[in-house]
Parts: sequence; structure tokens; C-alpha cells
Amino acid sequence: MQSVIDSWQRAQRHEAAGEWDRARPLYEAILDVEPDHVPARLRMSRLEQFAGRYLPSRTHALQAAAAVRRGAGLRHIAHVTARLLEFAEEPEAAALILAADWNAADVIRQSPALAQHLWLAGRYAESLRLLDALEPRVPGHPLLSFTRANVLRYLGDAAAAERQYEACIAASPGMADAHWALATHARARPPLARVPRLQHALQSAGDDVARAHLLYALFREYDAADDTGSAWKALAEGAALMRACHAYDARGESSALDAMMAAAPSGDVAPIDDFGPCPVFIVGMPRTGTTLLDRILGNHPAVHSLGERNDLAASVCEATGRFFNPAVPAGAAALFDRADAAEVGRRYLRRTAAGATSASHRIDKNPLNLFCIPLLLRALPRARVLVLRREPMDACFSNLKELFQGGAYAYSYALDDLADHCRNTRRWTSHWASVAPDRVRVVDYEALVRDPETVAGSLLAFLGLPSHAGLHDVAMNTAPVSTASSSQVREAVHGRAVGAWQRYAAQLQPLRERLGAAA
Repeated sequence: MQSVIDSWQRAQRHEAAGEWDRARPLYEAILDVEPDHVPARLRMSRLEQFAGRYLPSRTHALQAAAAVRRGAGLRHIAHVTARLLEFAEEPEAAALILAADWNAADVIRQSPALAQHLWLAGRYAESLRLLDALEPRVPGHPLLSFTRANVLRYLGDAAAAERQYEACIAASPGMADAHWALATHARARPPLARVPRLQHALQSAGDDVARAHLLYALFREYDAADDTGSAWKALAEGAALMRACHAYDARGESSALDAMMAAAPSGDVAPIDDFGPCPVFIVGMPRTGTTLLDRILGNHPAVHSLGERNDLAASVCEATGRFFNPAVPAGAAALFDRADAAEVGRRYLRRTAAGATSASHRIDKNPLNLFCIPLLLRALPRARVLVLRREPMDACFSNLKELFQGGAYAYSYALDDLADHCRNTRRWTSHWASVAPDRVRVVDYEALVRDPETVAGSLLAFLGLPSHAGLHDVAMNTAPVSTASSSQVREAVHGRAVGAWQRYAAQLQPLRERLGAAA
């Protein structure tokens, strides 16, 4: 035991110094003696990730989960489930939490994180069940209220979600995430009522990310009250903080897209046994109507929506053995060229089979799959791709005012970056709609909100589905919504957001100039 402790302490010192090659053999020695040493498994998973080796990294995470299931390292269960979610292993993460003893002190102590992980895994009912069971044991914990609010919001109980966000803020007045979530969820009554407490929280914010959340919340509050001057000031300051945290390379992105467009002929289709429902990918820049279209088509009895999943990217990682981030297309051309497309397709279909229903079509609504089009056309011969396209100024402004989590949309914090990314995606979209018109269809957001029934009808024909009346009545779709539009999409289809950028026309003039003819 002492040798294990000594090895762990030495390995930690090497990691702190950036000496990963010296830390690795120490963790390996620990696992030789104690295979169920969960912290060493998790550290090895990270070291394999740093080395770019996906499969060993994932294997260590799964072995950590197995160790917890065998009764080892329960005090680390939340770290293990968080790691599993990074590998899109939502079923495994949920199963680990649901199998744990909820009366155990370690589970009670980690209940805020575990409830959040069930929510992130899409297990909303189970998350509420865990919260109901454990909140009495951890009374007044702000993270429990915050997670309950998020779950209720995704399930469509807007009033209850608002009450829980308020309870969270009452318990933790400086919790920036809660202020921001509430501002995006419901308007203050009366307008500007929340501004004083936001400004107070801003004065004591601990870091730039927290400050950014509070500034984006202030933007929402001022914008709702038509104080566009104060709103823009808060938004510009918050966006600048986020831009300093996340780098975007427009030229590199453009070159990567050019390489993929040149490297992937439309006829190069993998010979796989494509089984089950027809995959339908809804992609595009976020905030361009992807969730709305998902809700409309999801009203069809032959269509089942999986929501916003990471199964395609995970399938690429598993088939190639390399880490792949669909938000960063640099290097994707070479990776896609080396990938066994048939294996990617088989893995994707196996992953999504868990959500099998009697539906003949299954929607995967992850906007980041946009840059995977050339691979998915080869990997999934029956797949259809619907690309949302919105008027560029509205698309860019809608991205600018949304604070995306995790840095997935690094272009969204500066006007020049927004313009460059928008032009890149429009060029990319036009290319694939031209090269593969029988499999890729562009859907204009403005047409969708203006005449949703007609647009939906044309898409049904494209997807090979029978006509069905009333698809545009999104209010009758009661499925959970786990995207930034979770609050807004519960309304009937409307066009109020068309031309929304014009309220900030003066401030957005540099964006318009950068867009050039695209605007």
C-alpha cells in the first residue's frame, strides 16, 4: 500500500511539471499492483488522450467504471461518469449512477454532479428521481436547484424551471451560470428587475468566464427592456472575454474545407449493410432553425428524434483510433481519407440502435456534424442531410448573442470571426448541395418560418416519407429539448427573429462590411 501511495505522489509531481513520460510508468506500476485503482485509471485515460490515442484512453475510462461497479473507488464516481460523458458513453454513465447505492455517503456527497450527469446523459426522469431522493439529505444546495431547473426547462415546465433558478440564485447569489440560464429562459417582471443583483454579482465574479456569463445575462436583460446601448456594451465586453479564451483560425478552417471538398468524390460510397431506420442529419450553424426543423419533422409518426448527440464523432474516433473534434475541421480531410467508412457507418448505426423505435426515420440534430458531410455520405448510403441556412446578418448576430458552452463555437465571439465562419459554411453548404443534390438539401430558415407547412411537405418528399398534416404545430411536440432553443421552441412557429440584427445595425456595421456580398 505504501508503495502505491509513494508512486501516486511521485506521478502527480511529474504531471504537475509536465513530465508525462515519467508519470506514465508510475501509474502503470500502480495498476499492476492494484488494477481497480480508479484515480490511476483516470490519469492514464488522460495521458493516452494527450498522446492522441483514443481507444486506450476510452478503455481506461471504461475500466474505471467497471472498478466502481465492483465496489472500488465509489468516492470517485462523479469523476468517472464525467469522463464517460466525454466519450459519448451516456448509457454507461447513467447505468453506473443508477446502480450505485444512493444511501452511501459518497453518493450523497457527489449528488449535485451525479444529477447533472444524468441530465447531460438525457435521462431526465432519472435525474429528477435522484434529486427527489437526495435533496432532503443535502438541503438548500444551489447545484441541485440548478440541475432541477435545467431538467424542468428541457421538459417544458417553464414556470417550475424559473422558480428553481430563483431558488439557486437565492442560495448562491454569485452563481454566474444560474443568472445566465435564467436570463435566457424567462424575461424579468418588471423589465430590468434583475439588473441590480447581476451588477452586484459582477463585482465579485471570481474569473473571466464567470464575468462573461454575467455580462451575457445583462445583455439579455437590457435587450428585453429595449436599452440597446447598455445591452451592446455588456455583450461586447462579455464576448471579448470569451474571445480571449478561445482561438479561431478562419484561414485554417477555409483551407481544411477546401481540402475536404477536393478529396471526397460524391460517388465513393462504402459498401455496408445499412439497416434499420434511415438516418436524417439536421446540421448548420447553431441558432439557424435546426431545433425548429427537428421539432417539425419530429411530429411525423414515422420520425424519431435522437436529439443533439455525439454519436457520429464518437464513431469516427472508434473507427480510426484517433481523437476527432468536428468543430475543428483542420486535419479532417486526411482523417476521413484514412477512415474505414463502412466501419464508421456500422459503429454509428450500432450506437443509435439503442434509441430504436418503430419509426422509419431517425433524426440526429447535432449542428457540428455539418463538417462531417463528406464522410457520412460515404459511411451511411441511405442518410439524408438537411442543412439550415439563415440570412447571414441574422445568423451571425444570433450566434454572437448566445454564450455557447465548452468553446465548441470559437468563432462566435468576434465580428470578423463570425463573418469569416459564415462565409465558409455557406460555401461549404452550396458545394455539397450541388455535388449530392439527392442526399443534401438546403433549408432556408426564412422560408421555414414563413410557410412551415409547405417547406415540411417538400422535405417529406425528399426524405421519402408520406405526407402528414399539422407538422408545423410544434406546440404538440412534447419531447424534451436539450439545446439553446429549449425555452423559445415551445412557442408556435413565428418570424419575429427575422431581421432581428437591425436593432443593432450601427454596432454590426463592421460585420456587414466583412460579410460583403454574402450579406
